Amino acid sequence: MIHHLNTLSVSPKLQESLQDSGNDFPFAALESNLAEYANNATSWHWHDFVEFAWVTEGALESSTPMRTLRLSPGDGYFINANVLHTQRMLGPAATIRVIQFVPRLLAGSGSIYRKYIGPVATCPGLEMLPLAGIGVSEALHQVFALAEAEPEGYELDIMAWLSRIWTALYRAAKPAFTDAAPPSDGHAERVKAMLGHIHAHFAEPLTVADIAAAANVSQREAFRSFRQVLGTTPTLYLLHHRVNNAARLLVETRLSVTEISTACGFSGPSYMWKAFRDINGVSPRAFRQGER
Repeated sequence: MIHHLNTLSVSPKLQESLQDSGNDFPFAALESNLAEYANNATSWHWHDFVEFAWVTEGALESSTPMRTLRLSPGDGYFINANVLHTQRMLGPAATIRVIQFVPRLLAGSGSIYRKYIGPVATCPGLEMLPLAGIGVSEALHQVFALAEAEPEGYELDIMAWLSRIWTALYRAAKPAFTDAAPPSDGHAERVKAMLGHIHAHFAEPLTVADIAAAANVSQREAFRSFRQVLGTTPTLYLLHHRVNNAARLLVETRLSVTEISTACGFSGPSYMWKAFRDINGVSPRAFRQGER
């Protein structure tokens, strides 16, 4: 089964779950058009499984705390487990196909995991890797086709293709295993905690002190961590998140601008109107009417 998504379902800690998968076969295949997402982008999120994705239409930008990739049709990327990341549409369209699975799916024995799976899935310097030159494009297409058709024995065939993909990934990523690991300064984990608090409480009055307290750090350290990981500030991230949620409610509901401003934590409709126009370039009313 292929899942068609136009929004992310994440926990209060911003952790994405694997779509409708059981422990017996922790695998999912997705297709997403970022033009259907609020503000044409996913929010920052992470997951405890790995992800392979490739662009089928348009262009997008995929970002982690350590790097950003700009991708066109045919380009792909690998996102490792437990890595904060986001995708943003570039231009009028961006459709991606995604394969997600828990690495242990390929570990037939403890030695296989220790030798080939774990070194990739736990490599601190391997957040995201472009797939160009790795030679996995055909295998990914085969996996997606099997997930869509689900013929008898498709799980076995998918595992065979995933093993080929992982072998190629392991060889491409191997130089990173011996590279000096980036310093573990805790910024990413702090930001995860603070983002989780923002997403859970954005409709309430929030101060930088409240956000910093979610990670047990000072306000100064909160600003430092946000700049280091996301290239922004807690205040600006909160404002953008409120505007993103306002955009979603404008499209998905008939709530008035006043009602939406209250639901999204703005101090009033005039403040929401100004913030929305500054960020999106159009007024809330024009956005609701399709001017984006």
